[in-house]
Amino acid sequence: MHRKQSTTGASSAFRIALGALAILAGPAAFAQTFTTLYNFQGSPDGIAPQATVIVGSSGNLYGTTFDGGANNGGTAFELAPPSSPGGTWAETVLYSFQSTPDGLNPYGGLTYASSGALLGTTTKGGTGEYTGGTVFELTPPSSPGAAWAETTAYNFPGSGRHYGGPGQPLGTLLPSAGGRMFGTTSSNCVSGQTGTVFELAPPAALGGAWTEFIIYNFNNSYENGDGCGPRAGVISQGGALYGTAYYRGTGACGPGVPPFGCGTAFELTAPATAGSMWVASAIHSFTNTPDGAFPSAPLTPGPGGALYGTTTAGGVGAACPTPYDGSGCGTVFQLTPPATPGGAWTETILYSFTGANGDGASPAGDMLLATNGSLYGTTTGGGSDGHGTVFQLAPPSVPGGAWTETVLHSFSGADGSKPNGLAQGPGTTLYGTTQSGGTHGSGTVFSITPN
Repeated sequence: MHRKQSTTGASSAFRIALGALAILAGPAAFAQTFTTLYNFQGSPDGIAPQATVIVGSSGNLYGTTFDGGANNGGTAFELAPPSSPGGTWAETVLYSFQSTPDGLNPYGGLTYASSGALLGTTTKGGTGEYTGGTVFELTPPSSPGAAWAETTAYNFPGSGRHYGGPGQPLGTLLPSAGGRMFGTTSSNCVSGQTGTVFELAPPAALGGAWTEFIIYNFNNSYENGDGCGPRAGVISQGGALYGTAYYRGTGACGPGVPPFGCGTAFELTAPATAGSMWVASAIHSFTNTPDGAFPSAPLTPGPGGALYGTTTAGGVGAACPTPYDGSGCGTVFQLTPPATPGGAWTETILYSFTGANGDGASPAGDMLLATNGSLYGTTTGGGSDGHGTVFQLAPPSVPGGAWTETVLHSFSGADGSKPNGLAQGPGTTLYGTTQSGGTHGSGTVFSITPN
């Protein structure tokens, strides 16, 4: 087990399926139980999940795989717990995607609609102008054992437009009041393609069409500084939406990285006039060193309006085997809101990953905040075998002290590789998925229980 303190000091919501973890043990408790619940086989059950699972009221897990399934277009799946402790979890493919008209390659996770249905997105396929993906709805059967019903709620036009293309949905949708959903589309931030934040309104009558409203178009300029190409969904806190953009911002990224900017954390506030665009501002622009670069995970809400997040690269650690030479192994950061409206947010680096001596590298998935103040998350690389880690980051005992990182599990490849993030289960159990590895090399679903 790897345990390390950060070298930098710390200054002292709402999201469906991401409540505060009821972990009552103090930061000194390091024992845990890790279990591989399921090994994906490829066909017909799926390959390469890219997002974590959500936990149903009965303890069932629901998620997506990017590839595989009966049509090799990805799947939505259910994993049911055993009837007795130590038994085998049972996997059911709820739906296999086939491109047209339903979509292809789901990347984000699933979320619950107010109706009890599951909603998600695909990155490709559908019937839009440039087959830019879909929003889909999965309705549970009225009788046990019957098939779930899939409905395409919305078709994205895609990025085929020469200027201002909205891109593809990558993040998980955020439920809101009245059955509405918020989400993002991403892009590579070239040729005018920027990405968006959108709102989906449910149909007035059952079976009708959902309506999409683009509430913000990213600017794709250094002067504006709001960011470009979000790869995660948004969260809601205090009436505003918050998220991360992978590129742009006003920060200088430094040598060894592309001239795209290092990304931002952004805030969106509702307009005074209904139907107008929301107002965006970058609450932080990343600069690679020391604060990190290229955030690709959603933010995690904390007490007092604080936000926690990760960057996949940058920080003060040694150069890491990331796609960008000279960049660090990523960071965990905290954003503290201003004391007065309109003031500047304060960013604090809680930890910089090193990718060495068993430490993780390149965090890219959802983090969870426990009631004891600890953060739990994953890294896609690093660890004792280079296949990623599950980590805990415990707050200091005195204000301004160093946060303490503990590697709770290092993936070996045989039990999974490249974990996607964590979801809260009952009690202290955490669930997650890996993109690859496992018995068949197609990814896994796992649980870990910090004790």
